[in-house]
Amino acid sequence: MSFRNRPVLDRKHRPRWQDELRTQRLVVAGFAAAIALAIGIFGATAWSNHYDQHLKPVAEVNGVSFDVDQLTERMDVIGSELQAIYADLQGQSGGLRDQTIQQQLSAIQQQFSSLVPNATDSLVVAMVLEREAARRGITVSDADVNAEVTKRRTLPERVKLSVITIPALPDNAAIGAKPTDADWARAEADAKAILADLKGGADFATTATAKSKDPSASTGGLLGWIEANETGYKDYFTEAHAAAVGTLLGPTKDAAGYHILHVDDHRPAGPNTQLADVLKTTGVTDQQYRAYIHDQVLRTKFSDYFSTVIMTPYQPQREIAQIFINADQGTPIPKQRVRHFLAEPIPGQQDQSKATPAQWAAALARAQAFRAEAVKPGADWSTLAASSDDTGSATRGGDLGWYDPASSQFVQEFKDAIARLTVGEVSQPVKTQFGYHIIQITEERTSAADEATKLAATLRADPSRFADLAKQESEEQSTASKGGEFGWVIPFQFDEPVNSAIFGLTKPDQISDPVTTASGIWIFKMLDSSPARYVPKDQLDQVRSAGFDRWLQALRQAAHVWVDADFTSSTTAALPGG
Repeated sequence: MSFRNRPVLDRKHRPRWQDELRTQRLVVAGFAAAIALAIGIFGATAWSNHYDQHLKPVAEVNGVSFDVDQLTERMDVIGSELQAIYADLQGQSGGLRDQTIQQQLSAIQQQFSSLVPNATDSLVVAMVLEREAARRGITVSDADVNAEVTKRRTLPERVKLSVITIPALPDNAAIGAKPTDADWARAEADAKAILADLKGGADFATTATAKSKDPSASTGGLLGWIEANETGYKDYFTEAHAAAVGTLLGPTKDAAGYHILHVDDHRPAGPNTQLADVLKTTGVTDQQYRAYIHDQVLRTKFSDYFSTVIMTPYQPQREIAQIFINADQGTPIPKQRVRHFLAEPIPGQQDQSKATPAQWAAALARAQAFRAEAVKPGADWSTLAASSDDTGSATRGGDLGWYDPASSQFVQEFKDAIARLTVGEVSQPVKTQFGYHIIQITEERTSAADEATKLAATLRADPSRFADLAKQESEEQSTASKGGEFGWVIPFQFDEPVNSAIFGLTKPDQISDPVTTASGIWIFKMLDSSPARYVPKDQLDQVRSAGFDRWLQALRQAAHVWVDADFTSSTTAALPGG
């Protein structure tokens, strides 16, 4: 008999106990289902929490990802190093270097607050560089890692010093004066007398406060803990590191005079026990620490590669001119751009209230004469306004920049005059408390972006106008006065998107699209180019120092990097300037 043909009792003929049993079974089944559902929800929630806290992907480089657990391990390593450095710096406090130490401590605190994005970046960069290392012939050996681990696990030799300085030049010496033989002799005699007092039992700190000309005099001559490569104190370290604690050294002749050193304390080079303790307490394994050090060494080798292989003395270059427009602050609002000429009754004086009627009349005559020239076709305000008594705008053709008519800081008479003008119209002389002004509204705009778009279109139609418009429109004053001419630019001199905009130009007179950055909008014109041109040493050194992170960013883009937004941070871009 099949399941479908099995006989069943009609409901009305079924015994009551069967109905009650059925009801009980349904209730039990309902409870069971509810419990199962609750367990399922709890299990799903537990799994979701476990996933988010351990297995969630943080970033991916060319299809290879790392998760939260791996990020946590890297955070533990970086955090341990920061904690050890922080404790070491605190142990060096006391003396003239306290301000420097406090700045370093503050920097470490900022790194702690950015530990998540910094650790994320550490792993992402390592993955990017590993991808590039093989094809560029860059390797990191066990010996490289061992050397760096040893360096970081070892504290350098330090000496704690106090100093008394006696300059050769007297206090009233003229700026730029050079000490005479008599000056040197006096300084030496004073130093020897001070040393004799100290050897006779005089307190060093008290003597330093009274007689030293060093900035450390306010701390009793105490410099603090000095290392071999300490900027500004290398010679002191060389002189003192082998001396016993309590030794007086000097007087020693230096570039400025004579100095006397006291060795307050000495710490030989030795194990960095603070780092070892923090790594152990945090649970960082030797393998995890070495992996981090490997990545750090790899980055250093790539930095060296960038300086020696990428940034050679001959580079492809673009000679450019530029126009810069300041970014709108907040929501863009309609603005006007104004320029003016000022004739003061008493030129160069802040207060014009004491000017005589004759001086006011002379100022009016100057303003009228300026206006007569300014209304002529083709009048060059950059030349005419050079004689303006407003020295702040005179070098910019009288330009006062963009302003909001509803909230300008101009005096009322100036505002009223502007309100009566149309674009391009030159005002009659306007009297204010400062003198007589000749005013012109040069243009109006709805936003900085709108202005840049129109300007770029104008320049593409007639690139020969770039120099004139740069003088008139650019708000980067160091180049505006030169018609926007910036000079030769090499790769990685500027951040993106500026770098790509400049090197996207391929022929003379070509105009870039407006390039929007955090500070404003740039428009570039190519004047010339070279596939390989010699780079001046100062420029090359600057890019070798600052350009590595820009090159690294280019490598990241080529590697197809994805990072979860929860683990990222922003950076400040470097832009062209004077």
